[in-house]
Amino acid sequence: MPGKHIREVIGEERYLANLPYIEAVLRGEAQLFEREIPSPDGRHMRHSLTNYIPDVVNGEVCGFYVLVSDVTVIKETERRLQVSEARYRAVLEDQTELISRLRADGGFLFVNEAYCRFFGRKRTELIGRRWHPVTHPDDLPMIEQALTRLSRDCPVVTVENRVFAASGELRWMQFVNRGFFDAAGKLLEIQSVARDISERKAAEAQARLATEQLEQRVAERTEQLRKLAVDMTLAEEKERQVIARDLHDDLGQLLHVVKIKLEMLMPQQTTEDGESLVRQIDHLVRDASSRVRSLTAQLSPPVLERLGLVPALYWLAAEFGDAYGIDIQVLDDGLPKQFAPVQAFILFRCARELLVNVAKHAACSEAQVELTSNEASWVLHVRDSGKGCPDLDAAAAAGGGFGLSSIRERIAYLNGQTRYRSVPGEGSEVTLSIPQRWETD
Repeated sequence: MPGKHIREVIGEERYLANLPYIEAVLRGEAQLFEREIPSPDGRHMRHSLTNYIPDVVNGEVCGFYVLVSDVTVIKETERRLQVSEARYRAVLEDQTELISRLRADGGFLFVNEAYCRFFGRKRTELIGRRWHPVTHPDDLPMIEQALTRLSRDCPVVTVENRVFAASGELRWMQFVNRGFFDAAGKLLEIQSVARDISERKAAEAQARLATEQLEQRVAERTEQLRKLAVDMTLAEEKERQVIARDLHDDLGQLLHVVKIKLEMLMPQQTTEDGESLVRQIDHLVRDASSRVRSLTAQLSPPVLERLGLVPALYWLAAEFGDAYGIDIQVLDDGLPKQFAPVQAFILFRCARELLVNVAKHAACSEAQVELTSNEASWVLHVRDSGKGCPDLDAAAAAGGGFGLSSIRERIAYLNGQTRYRSVPGEGSEVTLSIPQRWETD
């Protein structure tokens, strides 16, 4: 090649194609251009990047340097990338989801056709510009707060919010936002994939409404059952009072008359055997009369109806002390207490049943009943220092009749709470708490 003209080396056709660049470089202007050059065997084309660099000496162009780089691999890679990008775009365009890609400042880099259709915008109106979907104003603070969580450690943030479609209809959308970051962790781009979840939200709303309505019906039914249980408790207490009055007025009076007749009969008895028989009958009648009085008092203690719960608890302690030989201490905080009748009846019955449990199962000689009040509740404690129970909850669940389980149910009728505490060898404590305020309707 030395001494030959460039046209002899590259050929006339390529020389004429390059001539404008040659003339320019000889004027002192550097040139950069691409060419396709066939391989020596002519089987395939090679891509070249050509540099013409002027050779300037003392301000004059003496010639030029030629630097040719084979960029065939780069061009092939670019071609493959273009094919891949075309396929990728086709996939994105065919998606029903709304897909967009934005710079960190919010400028659009890409939107698919579904995005444009949904919001009624042309692609030329969006690419390179900043535009935000017409979001429901109530959702904006939540969206802004959610997007602040995007980071290298949290590259994906999902947001569900309401937007206005092109038709003006308010729709629920789910946006899956993925952030792309540089090596320093700076946010570069955000890719967002959105889908319409309006039907799901409508179904959730219907399910939520149905659940709320069901809960409302359950609450109403529960309240009806609670009122029915309270009414039954009051009716039961009235029946107790009726039975107690009947025992006192009828059977008690009858036994009293029998006792008077026996006392009249005793002086007429002359034989030792006859006198002994009358006295035995007298003792039996006296014992029956005492039992009737006790049963009458336990069925419906007059002290509970006339004086209230606190005096009734003192009376109950004395009765149990005589009947079971247990020293029962009654404690009261001394604050005024105004109970509704049903509250007094149920607390008294619960206290009695708990003391029966102490007498039957605790194996102790002492117990304590304490009645206190706070700002909103009445609290009844029944304690003993007996043998305790390893599983008081199980005992409460398995109890029959008016036992621990029934106590818990009746306290629940009053919107109250029942707590159990028992330590084997150290005794047990049951705490009943009911609201002071009682709605009678």
